[in-house]
Amino acid sequence: MENLSPGSTTTISNYLLKKLKEAGINHIFGIPGDYVINFFSEIKKSEIKTVVPCTEQGAAFAADAYSRLNGIGALCVTYCVGGLNTVNAVAGAYAEKAPLVVISGSPGICEYDSDYLLHHSVRDHDSQLNIFKEVTVSQTRLSDPHNASFEIDRVIKDCLNHKRPVYIEIPRDMVHEKCLVSPPRQEALCSPKPAVLEEALSESAEMVKNAKNPVIIGGVEIRRYGLESEFTELLGKSGYPYVTTILGKSIIDESHPQFSGVYMGKIGDEKVQELMDNSDCTIILGALMTDTNLGTAQLDISKTIYATADELCIKHHYYKGIDLAEYIKRFSALLEEYKKRACVIKSESKPYSPKKETPITITRFFERLDEFIPENTSVICDVGDSLFGSVDLKIPKNSCYLGPAYYTSMGYAVPAALGVQIANPESRPIVIVGDGAFQMTGHELSAIASFGLNPIIFIMNNHGYTTQRFLKDGPYNDIYNWNYESWPEILGTGKGYVVKTEEDLEKVLVEVKNNTDSFSIVNVKLDKYDKSKTLYRLTNHFKNKV
Repeated sequence: MENLSPGSTTTISNYLLKKLKEAGINHIFGIPGDYVINFFSEIKKSEIKTVVPCTEQGAAFAADAYSRLNGIGALCVTYCVGGLNTVNAVAGAYAEKAPLVVISGSPGICEYDSDYLLHHSVRDHDSQLNIFKEVTVSQTRLSDPHNASFEIDRVIKDCLNHKRPVYIEIPRDMVHEKCLVSPPRQEALCSPKPAVLEEALSESAEMVKNAKNPVIIGGVEIRRYGLESEFTELLGKSGYPYVTTILGKSIIDESHPQFSGVYMGKIGDEKVQELMDNSDCTIILGALMTDTNLGTAQLDISKTIYATADELCIKHHYYKGIDLAEYIKRFSALLEEYKKRACVIKSESKPYSPKKETPITITRFFERLDEFIPENTSVICDVGDSLFGSVDLKIPKNSCYLGPAYYTSMGYAVPAALGVQIANPESRPIVIVGDGAFQMTGHELSAIASFGLNPIIFIMNNHGYTTQRFLKDGPYNDIYNWNYESWPEILGTGKGYVVKTEEDLEKVLVEVKNNTDSFSIVNVKLDKYDKSKTLYRLTNHFKNKV
């Protein structure tokens, strides 16, 4: 890729691709179309590789997962028929703070004054742009070569700063237009006043000084902003027990001696809830206040410190403009003075032993999986009991856990496996997905096969939408049964298995562990009314709200 210096000229597409590469993007997920095909040709000439799944939504889910591991991802689609297919997945990335650059082709500027209706258009030329304003933090249309480089810089910077999707629309007659390479833009930095940070730290210190049972909650922003080492240092200096939200699960190694589990309020583990109920100082770092995260917790605000990238609240006091990383570093130093011995909760799990001729259940499946997951694994869970049943899995070293735990869009996990293994080929994904979610996006196995990837995919087959059954049962929750284990016959690669009993699971785990040359797909046949303890508590809690 050519070296660009301020004042030189290049094409808009070359400048965009260079800036994406500099941001850390090595792959772009997407599907071409006539409005964006020229840009795809430019990608081919660059150092960035294209990954073409089966659908635009699959591409968006894959790019989202890629961004969560890589720190930023990119999606490229055509106008409206492509772009609007991604809106749901991009909305999930926005909700859960995944930094994703959405690039869309569009009609050329010279076509705007045409008397003809342009194919793929909706109401007017701005329809798609206006829709994406709702699910992205920053947007631009590269319609003017004079400011295109400035706009590209601005939008990518917003993506990295806010850890949320941004939208770049490139009209097809702008792809090869020359633009001036902009010099670095000097922006006035709004630094927080030192007195504000000192006051916040003083109030924080006063709270922990008087606390007898402080507890730390870690959230997803710890990972998004690369604060794992700062968070780990804070734990060591404080000695306090810590839990994570489900969205923040595995932000650091879960074998940490102060780790006490995943906190989900009233719908989570009773022992974790008891730990939190007894806390007289709850320190929440980088967590999103969502119903599945903390919505049933009913935390006493007068006993909380809540710090995110956007705000810092101590009791009922709000402090503006305080950097999360700086706050954690300074707070960590203070905590050493008030170090307390952690009262950590550790789950007492008995060694798993399969029972002969016993049908497999959700609970027993996850108990066995907990002993099976090796190091350097990406555990990817879809919505429903695939997610809720996985809460108590202990994620091993050098591994990660992904799931749409807040936005909860079905169909995330299989395309996410594609994005995860493209981002990190050394981390083999274990995918847990319901049969309903698999029927939405499971065909992305085709892309997984085309890249020769080897995830292990467990399909929790209970013939329908189990979460909905326990909220309000009816035939609308039932779906047609597939022979999921037969997908390798369709694709000409991979291995398929069926699990009905605990003994079946033992045999299959040996097989899938050894099959490293292709994907493995396991049809886990469950009773349609089987459910995890977490799902039982969740549906009981929300039953009267539907």
